[in-house]
Amino acid sequence: MPEVPAMLANVMEPWFARATRVTGVEDLAPRLKRVRFEGGSLRGLRFRAGQEVEFRVSETAFRHYTPSFFDGVAGALEVVFFLHGHGPGSHWASGLREGSTANVLGPGGKLGLDPFAATHVLLGDETSIGLFAAMGRSLPPGSRAVGAVELDAGCERWPGLAGSALDGVARGKGPRGAPLRTWLEEHPAWLEPRRAQKGDTTFYLSGHAGSIVELRRWLVEERGIPKGAIRTKAYWADGKRGL
Repeated sequence: MPEVPAMLANVMEPWFARATRVTGVEDLAPRLKRVRFEGGSLRGLRFRAGQEVEFRVSETAFRHYTPSFFDGVAGALEVVFFLHGHGPGSHWASGLREGSTANVLGPGGKLGLDPFAATHVLLGDETSIGLFAAMGRSLPPGSRAVGAVELDAGCERWPGLAGSALDGVARGKGPRGAPLRTWLEEHPAWLEPRRAQKGDTTFYLSGHAGSIVELRRWLVEERGIPKGAIRTKAYWADGKRGL
């Protein structure tokens, strides 16, 4: 529901949204912000790492975000916002302060951790940091998460700032997604097709839609990884808003 007429949004929001208040704001880095939302309306909700919530960010715009933390007992969730500086979502998130109110829709969505995999390979960009932090906190017993986040040079520490143990890799002058492919080639243990075929390894590709398409193609066609061992979640695409 990226864009809807304001009149329709005014009718829908009271019916489906849950009222919350901002109780904490952390500026993790110049364009990375963690915000905590709390509200009695969140208590009792079930949440699976990878699910999304939705906020109304302007009169006509809604945006999806993946919580990095969710506590249905306390009635709280946290979102790590990457402030890219473009569009209503970034503008709205930049203005959040302690005491701000926000209505939350959801959670929902189909993405989740493979409960049977021993190794979870997480690959994405700045927009994936919150997702990967949530997945790292929710690993099935006996499993581990490895992977990398593609970032602008100088921002390689960002995953750790958000509570993720993944590597940060700097993007260069090549196409988006290329540093993630390089990281995989430097860690060939995760590219053994037989491990994925047995269900021991699952790949999670998120962030830029074009990078996901190319990386998935490379894994399947050139490295022999079965399609069923790859899960994807696109957060943005070139030339599109509200993905």
